Amino acid sequence: MSTLASEDYVVDVALVLAGFVGPAVVKYGVEDQMGKDLPDEAYGATVAVGGALYGGEGRKVALGGGVHVVESLRERFMGDD
Repeated sequence: MSTLASEDYVVDVALVLAGFVGPAVVKYGVEDQMGKDLPDEAYGATVAVGGALYGGEGRKVALGGGVHVVESLRERFMGDD
């Protein structure tokens, strides 16, 4: 229980979640504002690469972006079942 209550743990989870949700923000900027249409995996990859290049805590954001890529690929090839 002390692990779940740890502030460091909560911050780590929040960073991974930000990396998972972050591609939606990138998608909005690219598709809605610039008029481009890319596959969802590209947005997750953008967040993952950006987080990895930033280093440090950004690696946790990169992890969330990578999970987004895997989830997008799963949806593409296996459907939304």
